[in-house]
Amino acid sequence: MRLNKEDFNALLNEPLLHWVDLVHARALIAKGARWLDVRLPSEFEVFHLEEATNIPLYFIRMKLRTLDETTPYVAVCDTGRRSSVAAFLLSERGFEAYCLKAGLPGNALGPAGGP
Repeated sequence: MRLNKEDFNALLNEPLLHWVDLVHARALIAKGARWLDVRLPSEFEVFHLEEATNIPLYFIRMKLRTLDETTPYVAVCDTGRRSSVAAFLLSERGFEAYCLKAGLPGNALGPAGGP
C-alpha cells in the first residue's frame, strides 16, 4: 500500500495539532490565550485580530524565546496552512498551541482590529 504525500503528512502531523473554530478560539482568548498571527507584516497591517502578536512563520524558530511558555497560543493566518506549521512547531517545543481552522480570510475580518 502507498500513501500520497498529503495523506502521509496529515497522518503524521494531525495528532499534534489542535484545530479550533473561531468561536472556540475566542473562548480560549477570553481565558488567557493569545492570538499568534504568523502572516507577513504587510498582511498583518492590512487587517488583524485585536491584541494579536505578529511573528511571521519564517521567524518562529528565532522568536520562540520571546513567547511565554505558560500562555496558550492560537496561531492564525489567511488559510490555516502557515498557522498549522506554527502550531506544530510550538507544540513540538512544549507550548500549548491551537490552529484556527480555515484561517482568517480578509473579507471576514474587515479593517484592522477584526470583528
